Amino acid sequence: MDVLIFENSEYRLTISTASIEYAWERFERRVKDAAPRYCDYRSGSEGKLSLYYPFGDNRGIQSLNSEVSAEEWLNKHPVVFETCEYQFAVEFKNIWDTSDAKHLPKVRHQIKTVGESFKFYPNGKHSGILVGSIDFLNSPGKFSFAFEYRDETDQMVKQSFELYVASPKLDTKSDLQKIISLINEEYENYVFDYLTLTFSSFSLKRSERNNSIIWLSIFKTVVDEYFRGVRYIISCPNNKSVRKTYHARPDRIRRWSQREEERYRNLGTDAEKHFFRYEQTENTVNTRENRFVKYSLHVLGKKFREVFNEVSSLYGDMDAEERNRFDEYNKDFRRMEAHGFFRKVGEFEGFRQESAILQQRTGYSQIYKSWLMLKNSLDLVDGKTDVGMKKIWELYEIWCFLVMKRLIAKVLHLELSDAEHVRENKAEMINTMQKSEMTHVVEFDNISNGDVVRLEYQHTYNRKSKDVRTTTTEQRPDIVVTIRKPDGFVLTYLYDAKYRVQDDRKDGELDEGADIDMADYPLPDAINQMHRYRDAIYYAIKEDERPHGKEIIGGYILFPGRAEGTSIYNRYFYKSIETVNIGAFPLLPADRDSGELVQCPLLEEHLISILQDNSAYEQIKDSIPQKGLTYSLKPGEADSLILVGYVKKKDKELILSNKMYYTRAEFELGSLRLRPGFEWTEYLLLYDADTDEKWLYKLNNRGPRIASRQALAEKGFTPKHGDFFFVFDMAESEQPVRIDSNIILPKGNKKYEPFFITVNELNQK
Repeated sequence: MDVLIFENSEYRLTISTASIEYAWERFERRVKDAAPRYCDYRSGSEGKLSLYYPFGDNRGIQSLNSEVSAEEWLNKHPVVFETCEYQFAVEFKNIWDTSDAKHLPKVRHQIKTVGESFKFYPNGKHSGILVGSIDFLNSPGKFSFAFEYRDETDQMVKQSFELYVASPKLDTKSDLQKIISLINEEYENYVFDYLTLTFSSFSLKRSERNNSIIWLSIFKTVVDEYFRGVRYIISCPNNKSVRKTYHARPDRIRRWSQREEERYRNLGTDAEKHFFRYEQTENTVNTRENRFVKYSLHVLGKKFREVFNEVSSLYGDMDAEERNRFDEYNKDFRRMEAHGFFRKVGEFEGFRQESAILQQRTGYSQIYKSWLMLKNSLDLVDGKTDVGMKKIWELYEIWCFLVMKRLIAKVLHLELSDAEHVRENKAEMINTMQKSEMTHVVEFDNISNGDVVRLEYQHTYNRKSKDVRTTTTEQRPDIVVTIRKPDGFVLTYLYDAKYRVQDDRKDGELDEGADIDMADYPLPDAINQMHRYRDAIYYAIKEDERPHGKEIIGGYILFPGRAEGTSIYNRYFYKSIETVNIGAFPLLPADRDSGELVQCPLLEEHLISILQDNSAYEQIKDSIPQKGLTYSLKPGEADSLILVGYVKKKDKELILSNKMYYTRAEFELGSLRLRPGFEWTEYLLLYDADTDEKWLYKLNNRGPRIASRQALAEKGFTPKHGDFFFVFDMAESEQPVRIDSNIILPKGNKKYEPFFITVNELNQK
């Protein structure tokens, strides 16, 4: 469907997608009455705008100004959402010769791949269409669609159309601002980013002062590299060859043109008295790249002096060394601007096309990179408050960590400023935000019972981890909470922040009576991932080496879900926490008037139960460390479990030689459906699919393991589907027993799915 059409005398812009009906319904329920007046539209030239109306009696494309052209349309509803992919098409009515491949219309964006995704298709000599698609996933905010073309007079024309990308998952004008504010309390300006698809606008108190600090902080990180680049260019500049014409007497001319030679002969003896014209090739430094360097020195030097004077007047307690350093920067700017090299360089008049020298050549590329970074901040200082933001999933992940930090302090009745009972290296956190491979730790003392609570961000479990590791791929849950009891017993809880919600009933099962349009659900795959996290981490430890008193207790998803009263307590993803300790918590910022940090109290109640109550600790402190997903009693001999597995002849030899049988540990067709006590499975019944023979093998008593596809491939197996598998190890010395009983097989598509039976059930068959 077409969702937006903008048209003027030069071109027609059409934006389309499959459908926005579902996205609009979820968005409208998020922002309620603000939905019809949520955003603005602006164009670089006058024209007529039509929008798709997903609400009201007259649904469909409707014109906003059919009679009078306009450049902006304020307080309108959004038609572009981050959950949809959109096709952009610009139909040009009368442009320059389309056979000129160098000057075809093109899209301009600071992200290179955006422009490269568009292609121009000519439709005649002076018309054509520029088409491409953009996926706004995780990038809500303002978007400027900019393009350029040459009109019928061969003049370059640059146009843009600004719109708003809305999110059906949260209110980007309320929830996102609260998320940004909380992150900025911990790490100022981390939320800002360069080369982003969309941008956000801010109206902050004391914005000039804050923006000057932003500019200076970026300036200090690039100024040294910038000055090195300028000095390098002064010593090794980019030159270009030019032909110049001179007039001189014959004895000074080395190379003659044929025309001037004939003139010399015709003049005879009087030729020595005349001047003759000649040309020679010379190198000049007056190139567009050098003009840009001269221009950047002037603009950045002027801006630096303005910002420095402003900050100096506002902050009288500035360190003397810092002030002296800024004075030296000012002298460097003036010294370089006055250098004799730039007297040979003209004034900068802009670029008509991209310069490969600026982007690739030593010195110039450093200056251009610094310019781009500082120019974004210059726009901010000058009051142009359009700022690029990091991906919203990154912001949500870090916000969840900071919420956990504050909720833990609240539950433990501690102030974050209490250095005696709250230990944190803030500098480490800054590095964490910049280098995702690092971890960040906050430790709290539970004064009431002597526990030490450890909150970790991006903790990594791998084969090299000392205490708890994984034999499969590296596992990195976003947030880990460990509680160390005074007796050394440790409880571990894993949390993963997912900026995703279930968009369709087909994506997973809902609770009875629940409406996907009214209630938010996490994606089932996200919850399954918590199973994989917990199982892969635990089963990596050999049974005789598993640390006693070290328990992986639970795994939980944090997702941007709405909480609808007490009915949230009946959702399957919350009730499952009581049974298997794996589930999900909806987490969104609370309304400002509520005085709370988050909307839903479930996470805080959960933290109270694990930090203040000893129910989980009392339940397992005297038991054997976990052998599987739950604690269970070993069944009696008659009820011993037998795993029935199907095997083909070509696979049977590999299974017997490796003494192991594997099944998928997932929910798709062909996966093993678990039953209570599966970790105590005693036997494996291999059913030969070719001969119908059945052989019973004894398993070892150490329980199943979790293995990845890669780990099985290293053993010679070739699993066709799935990523993780249960592996059952066969006993070394036991001889198999042939079974003649007729086992009833499941019917239909489940014929070859493995399943469990008991010894009693086998005897009855």
